[in-house]
Amino acid sequence: MAARTTTKPKSKFRTIAEVQERLGHVPESRILTYPAPGTATVKDLLDTSVTGDRLVELVEGILVEKAMGFREGGLALQIGALIKLFLWQHNIGYAAGADGMIRFKLDLVRMPDVSFIRWDSVENPQEIVNPTGAFLEYPPDLAVEVLIPSNTRKEMAIKLSEYAKAGVKLVWYVDPERKEVDVYPKGSEKRKKTFTLADTLDGGDVLPGFTLPVAKIFEDPRPRGQARQEEAQRKALIRLPISLSDTPQGGGENR
Repeated sequence: MAARTTTKPKSKFRTIAEVQERLGHVPESRILTYPAPGTATVKDLLDTSVTGDRLVELVEGILVEKAMGFREGGLALQIGALIKLFLWQHNIGYAAGADGMIRFKLDLVRMPDVSFIRWDSVENPQEIVNPTGAFLEYPPDLAVEVLIPSNTRKEMAIKLSEYAKAGVKLVWYVDPERKEVDVYPKGSEKRKKTFTLADTLDGGDVLPGFTLPVAKIFEDPRPRGQARQEEAQRKALIRLPISLSDTPQGGGENR
């Protein structure tokens, strides 16, 4: 009786360089090496023995960690909470957070930090509230990404292109370092508009009536009295004169 042989899945990527090119040259620490890049499946993505406790996306058979910092997670939560509050008053759709997986293609699963989809974007809204599988199978109308230091410019350009091809109507890239938000209607780089602390975001046709001052996103979350006190102390330290030592500079003995 002939021995059974197991055929290993074949990767479309021949080299690590090709993997990095597809992902946008992200830090290697974010790329899972098992299963081999290019051979991972949706089953692997959902297997916690493979992904552990990390947020992981599937990109053409590559499992790549969606890194998230504490500060960035707080900003995403705040944006999502404000959208949820608006939706409680205007029930036009559904919003989810970073662990809400969305399948754009068979082997492409992304996890926007905040996503929103209108009820009228699907024939059966039940497929949004209670999808048959682990993923939302429809593109969101709004995708929000809070940038982190390990996000490369090319990585985010690739993701923007994926959102555009999938039909996402509005994309926000929130930059904590610049304290600005880049807005891409229909994921179009050419239509990009940057909103500063002096500006107010709006939901356009996606979230009509929704507005969000950019300053509200980045405001100091500490109690106002504490923040003011620390700022006053910082300014006082800056104004303090340089004190000289009481020790005589000449170093000689007093007679």
